[in-house]
Amino acid sequence: MRGHIRQRSAGSWTVQISGGFDDAGKRLRTTETIHGGERDAQKALTRILRDVDRGQAARTGTGTFGTYLGRWLEHQRSRVGRHTWERYESLARVWIIPRCGRVRLAALRPHHLQAALDAMLAAGAAPASVVQAHRVVTGALRQAVKWQLLPTNPAAGVSPPRAARGTLRVPTREETKKLVSAAQETPYGLPVHLAAHTGMRRGEVLRLTWPDVDLDAAVVRVRRGKAPRSRRTISLPPSTVAELRRHRIEQAERRLLVGPAWQDGDLVVDRGDGGPVRPVTLSHAFARIADEIGLGDVRLHDLRHSFATMLLAAGVNVKVVSEALGHASTAFTMDTYQHVLPTMGEAVAAAIEAALGKEAR
Repeated sequence: MRGHIRQRSAGSWTVQISGGFDDAGKRLRTTETIHGGERDAQKALTRILRDVDRGQAARTGTGTFGTYLGRWLEHQRSRVGRHTWERYESLARVWIIPRCGRVRLAALRPHHLQAALDAMLAAGAAPASVVQAHRVVTGALRQAVKWQLLPTNPAAGVSPPRAARGTLRVPTREETKKLVSAAQETPYGLPVHLAAHTGMRRGEVLRLTWPDVDLDAAVVRVRRGKAPRSRRTISLPPSTVAELRRHRIEQAERRLLVGPAWQDGDLVVDRGDGGPVRPVTLSHAFARIADEIGLGDVRLHDLRHSFATMLLAAGVNVKVVSEALGHASTAFTMDTYQHVLPTMGEAVAAAIEAALGKEAR
C-alpha cells in the first residue's frame, strides 16, 4: 500500500504517501493534514497519489539543502570547466550553505534563499557575486525538480540585486602596443599578442592547438566554447602569422631539448615543456607586465575590448566584429561597446545625409 489515512482527532486526518527513495536511499514521504470527514481524506489521498506520480507533490524527506547542494556540485564537476566548478563550489560553501544549508530540501522556500542573498549583500559581497550565487542556486534547484525531488523551484521566487555594469577599461591603440611590446620581453609574449590581435578570450588562447591554426590561410579556428557562436574562424593579420611561425620554430627547438619529458598536447601556448599554462598564471603575469609600464588598471581581458573597439572605430561592420568575438548576438556587441564609441551615431547620420540629403531638399 503506497499510502494510508489515520484519524488524528474528530474531523482531523493525516494522509501519508510513500514517494519512493531519494538518491541517498532514504524513503521519501508526502504528508498532509486534512480537516473534514473520512471521504475528504480519501479524496486527498487520491489527489496526492496523482501528484506524486506526476512529480508535483512536496515530499518530506529528511535530506537538507546543504547535503543536496553537495551532491549537485559533484554531479556538475564533470559537466563544467574546472574554474567554473571552483566558483560554484566557493559560492555554495562560503555564502549559501552556512545560511540555509540546514533547511530540509523539501521545506526550502523562497524566503530562505532571499535571506541568504540579502545576507551576502549585508556582509559586503559585490552585487555581481550575489547574482552569480542566485544563478548557482537556481541551477541546482532546477535539477532537483528534474530529479523529482521538488515539485517547483523555490529560487524562481527570489529577487537578486541588479548587478551594475562596470565601466569598460579600453586600452588605447598606443597602450595596447606598449603592453604587447612589454610582454615580448617575457615568456608570455605570444598569448598577449594573440589576445590583442585576435580578440580571443584567455581560455581560448590557452586551449589553442596547432591543428586549429592554418598559417597558409592565415586563420585560427576556435573549436570549443560555451555556446555555438563561440566556435568560429578568425583571420590573422600578417604580423600574427609571422609571430606564430617564429614561435613554432622556437617551440620545436625546446621540444628537442626537453626530450621524453615533453608533454605532447599540441598546444600553441605552453609553459615550456609542452604542458598547459594555467589561466590564473597568465592573468597574474599580465598584471605584473601592465603594472611595470604604468598600466596597472588594464586587465588581460581588456585587450579583447581594445580589439573590438579598434575594429568598430575603423568602420568594420558590427556583424563581422560580433562574429570575430564569438558573441551570442550582434545586439550584445552593440550594447557592450556603443557607449565607448559615441561617434558611431554621427557616422550613421552622415551616411544618411550622404544617401538621402539631396533628395530631401
